[in-house]
Amino acid sequence: MITKASDLDPDMANARAVATVCTSCHSSSLFLTAARPYLRWEETIQNMLDRGAVATDEQLNRILTYLVRNITIVNVNSSPADQLAMTLQISAAAAQEIVTRRSGRTFTNIDQLKAIKGINTDVLQKLGTKNLLQF
Repeated sequence: MITKASDLDPDMANARAVATVCTSCHSSSLFLTAARPYLRWEETIQNMLDRGAVATDEQLNRILTYLVRNITIVNVNSSPADQLAMTLQISAAAAQEIVTRRSGRTFTNIDQLKAIKGINTDVLQKLGTKNLLQF
């Protein structure tokens, strides 16, 4: 089930970290169907560590990357640039262009995002299909 959810993450090492660490205690269905904002994922990871989950720093980074790329809800009009860059899989410059553009006029749909230089339209479509984009 984990590899099925990784269509937005080409690095299978991230999925392996999730499988190794997260599913050692519970089923992947517990979290793969629970899309949430970036900060909630950070809280969830910290909560799991506080409860005894064991992972290396590299595994934690890979887990967060996997969750952010695959099942993180991002609000294009309010998320910080670093979260936009991670979730939309774009450069910091493209994320900053989104932030600059939305300060004068909010985004209302994917087509408006496609006008931003550096946007990965394939990622946008997949996030949109998964209802992970908010405007």
